[in-house]
Amino acid sequence: MEYKVINLLQTRELKAKFTKSEESILDFIEKNFDKIPKYSVVKLCEEAYASQASVNRVCKKLGFKGFSELKYSIEQDLEKMESSKNLSINNTFFYIENINFQDVQGIAEVIKENRKILIYGLGASQITASYLQRQLLYLGFQAIVVGEERMIEQFDDFILLILSSSGETLRVKHVAKKFKESGKTVVAITKSESSLDEICDFTFTHNISIDKLDAISREQQLHMIIMVNELINRVQNG
Repeated sequence: MEYKVINLLQTRELKAKFTKSEESILDFIEKNFDKIPKYSVVKLCEEAYASQASVNRVCKKLGFKGFSELKYSIEQDLEKMESSKNLSINNTFFYIENINFQDVQGIAEVIKENRKILIYGLGASQITASYLQRQLLYLGFQAIVVGEERMIEQFDDFILLILSSSGETLRVKHVAKKFKESGKTVVAITKSESSLDEICDFTFTHNISIDKLDAISREQQLHMIIMVNELINRVQNG
């Protein structure tokens, strides 16, 4: 999202050169960014210990005709920031509302009983797999992230925990079936009623329609990270 003022203040990538007193005004505006729209130029001068002429020079060096135009642009920035914040909050609530938290206890109990876990994920899920591994290691579990099927076959007394947001990736389904057919326990964090959900012994699921999301959203792992955090909390605290 493009902002007119805040980016200029934070990066200070400005063509014009500023004196020390003008830099001080910039610092004051940045520090009190959300209050500036309520200020008159007189109040700003009083609060920033600056002259009106200095404030006007700063406004023009920032690319504005005067303080009124600067205030208006700051108001627009604040509205965009609030809109962006609300969008992020709404997206997070959407994910939380579509996670089946009642499912997590089954996987948590299996992990606590076995204590040796292979973690498998492809694509963006590899990032979540590494995060889960670190959390389990902190709790004293043997946790190994594996990326190749031949690596999985080398561990006989481990359970397999698969991370797959869609639960429909061919390689993931193949690995789950093969591991389970060998008589070993397979659990997963995945989509409800997916192929992977049906294959595994225990699953912690969500109801988000991954195929209806755009390409970038499909790769995002926020809901998976939330689910991993919940799993770790259950493993740690029962």
